[in-house]
Amino acid sequence: MKGLFKKLSIVPKGMRYKLLLAFSLMSIIPLLVLAYLASIYIFPQLENIMDVSTVVILSITIAILGLVLAKGFIDPVIDMAIEARVIASGEYDKKIAVRTDDEIGHLGESINIMTQRIRSNLDELKSYGQKTREINLEIHKKVLALSSLLQIGDIISAGSMELNTLLELAIQKAATIFDTGFCIFYREKDGSGDLLPAFSYNVDKEKLGDLTIRAGQGLLGRTLQDSSTLLIDEGSKRSNDIEVFKTTYNVKNMVAIPLLSGKKILGMLVIGTRLDDLRYKIDDIDLIKVFAKQMAIAIENDLLIKKTQELTIKDDLTDLYNKTYIFSRLEEEIKRAIFYQRPCSFIIFNIDTFSAFREANGELAAEEALKKMAKVIRDNLDPVGKLARIGGDEFAMLLPEKNKRETMHIAEEIRKKIESTNFLREAKASLTVSGGVSENPIDGATREELFKKAQDALHRAKALGKNRVEA
Repeated sequence: MKGLFKKLSIVPKGMRYKLLLAFSLMSIIPLLVLAYLASIYIFPQLENIMDVSTVVILSITIAILGLVLAKGFIDPVIDMAIEARVIASGEYDKKIAVRTDDEIGHLGESINIMTQRIRSNLDELKSYGQKTREINLEIHKKVLALSSLLQIGDIISAGSMELNTLLELAIQKAATIFDTGFCIFYREKDGSGDLLPAFSYNVDKEKLGDLTIRAGQGLLGRTLQDSSTLLIDEGSKRSNDIEVFKTTYNVKNMVAIPLLSGKKILGMLVIGTRLDDLRYKIDDIDLIKVFAKQMAIAIENDLLIKKTQELTIKDDLTDLYNKTYIFSRLEEEIKRAIFYQRPCSFIIFNIDTFSAFREANGELAAEEALKKMAKVIRDNLDPVGKLARIGGDEFAMLLPEKNKRETMHIAEEIRKKIESTNFLREAKASLTVSGGVSENPIDGATREELFKKAQDALHRAKALGKNRVEA
């Protein structure tokens, strides 16, 4: 019963009670009509104009009150429906005005709360979208970097590209990893120990292209001497040296890494960007270090290849050229001499009684004698001449631009110096040589002909008593 009274009470401001009140008021109109009809047909004594007028006016008034009351809770519903449609179209900043503290007001508040949550979720999704784009960019950058590193690694392994071309490719790849990136590689060029700009990419506003790096001097020089990594960005520690460097060379962000092979300095890689407020990530630094390591490996490989090539044309004991090399050069010089109509001479020296020297003094003494013999002959070689050891105790000299007379004089001077040289450390021991000389084009127009003529002259020198030069 108590619950029934609570439901029938019009004190609360809920729509249920407003609807009940409106229904009650609007129900009075047909009741009054019935009362009016009853007064005419059932109770004629009430038939009176005043009574009729009163009934009509009262009916109209009650009907209007019922209409106003019904409109009072229907209009907010209509307004709310319109606002909800606007919100549903995507205008999540829109809010429904809450004017009453009833179910309509509560519904409006609920819609506003849901709209706020949708707006928050959309903002969060937008934030996630931005983060996703940043992650995608990072992934793209890493994939690009990995692809570049693999490409360079494959080229290094295959040895299919000349070193300078490879280094240029490497710095270009390194620079393009970062937006608006620049890269420069410094390398020793003149044997002075100073590092000079060798290759650069996208270096225009910076003045790093004119910088010379000397170990221990300046910011990069100290970095080189310490074999450390220099980092200049928004998060790096402030110092006067860094600020002066940034101002002097118009640098905003930069990483400098020395290229080393053990303790040997191969160069320095400098890579940076022109972006403001940049902080290099640990991954970025590691990536640059990988590029630097690859460049160092490429340089080391090139040095090893050149050393290997040098060893293939050099005699291990005397460090002179070998027979294969001197014969190839002889053929080239003959062609050049014929083309320019210039002389070209060839000498073969053979050590007299060297077998007896080896048996008397041992193998080590014989090797030392060969080294000293090579030095004596090399000291008398002009800058364009070539000297080789072509046998166990035989040497050959190639003398471009020298005729037979000039070559005989040079060979005789060498013979005399060898004759006066002591070839043992603890005791005195002399050695002599015999020589044979040939000249292009007098003695032949091919390397085989010149070699044979020189050998024939050498055999004559041996036959005539050794320690002499024949032509």
